[in-house]
Amino acid sequence: MEKIVVRHMTIKDFAFAVKVRDTMNWDYTEEDFKFMTDLEPKGCFIASKNGERVGITTTIRFDSLGWIGNVIVNQNYRLMGIGSKLVKHAMDYLRSQSVRTIGLYSYMDTIPFYEKIGFKSNTRFIRLVGIGVAGDLGVNAIRKMEEKDLRYVIEFDRLCTGVSRQKLLRRIFMESRDLCYTIFERKRLVGFIMARSAQIGPLVCRPGFEEESINLLRVVLNKLVGLKVYIGVPEKRQHILDFLRNLSFREYFQVARMYYGDYLKDKNCTVAMESLERG
Repeated sequence: MEKIVVRHMTIKDFAFAVKVRDTMNWDYTEEDFKFMTDLEPKGCFIASKNGERVGITTTIRFDSLGWIGNVIVNQNYRLMGIGSKLVKHAMDYLRSQSVRTIGLYSYMDTIPFYEKIGFKSNTRFIRLVGIGVAGDLGVNAIRKMEEKDLRYVIEFDRLCTGVSRQKLLRRIFMESRDLCYTIFERKRLVGFIMARSAQIGPLVCRPGFEEESINLLRVVLNKLVGLKVYIGVPEKRQHILDFLRNLSFREYFQVARMYYGDYLKDKNCTVAMESLERG
């Protein structure tokens, strides 16, 4: 009888994880998987069938919220229940960490798969790809994020998302501080943006500060001139979508944000997701 086994991902699995993810045409490196396993050492998994590695998934926990990413099965082994086993294993792990809500991003065609497990759609995001371009900045209130700003950024993000993403935000800042910016108004934090290499996000702003969110995005695009970059934007953020399309960004694909468990109320602060893998 063929047996499917799910175990923890190790450094020896990174090359396989990159290879299986490449089948989805996603730019991902071994360093990205190291980033994930550093953040959640016991929450990244490999599925094997009769000893052969056939699939991967990753998770991360923020207080009561758990997130599932990278549910990918080798094309030769799909429709065999491996994806379901990976998702359920990830959910079991997150519930063992006392999370009350589990989130993920689903492609449009896999929504029914997750609905059967009990996930419900929340909103849609549009993933765009384009080239970083130079543009007019002219906003003195925007400044490069400093270490002293982190506590304000982390608390502001917690108020917006309902959970503390401290371990993620701090790690992004330490690795990519040249791509992290804030904007204050009368000493009050209005919004912030972060990026890791080709991935822009999170971009979080107070409701009603649409122009400020565009200005934050302009700053980072100026730092990435000539490079291919990716960003995931809620479909309701029309001002950001229009701005990016005017810069020749094109839609790459759409995803639905889905939740299992307690519903997290949207505070209308998210302008761009951090990533597909971590919410």
